[in-house]
Amino acid sequence: MKFSEIFSLTIAIFMGYFPLGVAYGIVANTLEVSAFIAIALSALAYGGAAQFMMLSFFSVGTNFAEVFIVSYLINLRHTFYGLTLLKEYEGIKYRLYNIATLTDETFATFKTLNISNKNERGRVFAMINFLSWLYWLIGSMVGCLAAGFISVDMSGLEFSLTALFLVIVIEMFKVEKNLAVLSVACLISILSVAFLPDKILLVGSMMFCVVFILAFKDRL
Repeated sequence: MKFSEIFSLTIAIFMGYFPLGVAYGIVANTLEVSAFIAIALSALAYGGAAQFMMLSFFSVGTNFAEVFIVSYLINLRHTFYGLTLLKEYEGIKYRLYNIATLTDETFATFKTLNISNKNERGRVFAMINFLSWLYWLIGSMVGCLAAGFISVDMSGLEFSLTALFLVIVIEMFKVEKNLAVLSVACLISILSVAFLPDKILLVGSMMFCVVFILAFKDRL
């Protein structure tokens, strides 16, 4: 797969990551977290929503142990993502890098691809992950450095990644029209929102999905 083709796969991710990265940089400036710390978090932690939480914690002097625990719980869903990518990641190059830089959106993008050659798959996955990381990092840098000159209403911007993920899921369904999986996923989402407490909503719904996958993996 050519670089231009790989890049085209990440355009939708750019549309979500870059503006939200800018918003993250502005929030960091508002909370008086140094640009160095904010940009370092984007480069090393690369945590999306978790980074916004980290900014709030750092601004009030929360200790690192608490930040680590809460960040881990927020990103616990990646454990379940990993279970569904075991086949795609088996024997590929840059495996550790692809594990470390996996996000919701790159996970969904990977599931739309069907690359049989392991070396090619590892290269494509790594490039998608790298470009996505770069979009987030550059957006964060722009937000931090230009925060003093930017005054915008950011209400509702947090929904951009949710909207992006929905678009990618639709693209996944176009590639593999598995109505049973989509229906069960929607049903689990509705029931989880209706009956699970907010604090365990994400983890609980993901656990139900994993149970479903393990129970019916031979029929999907």
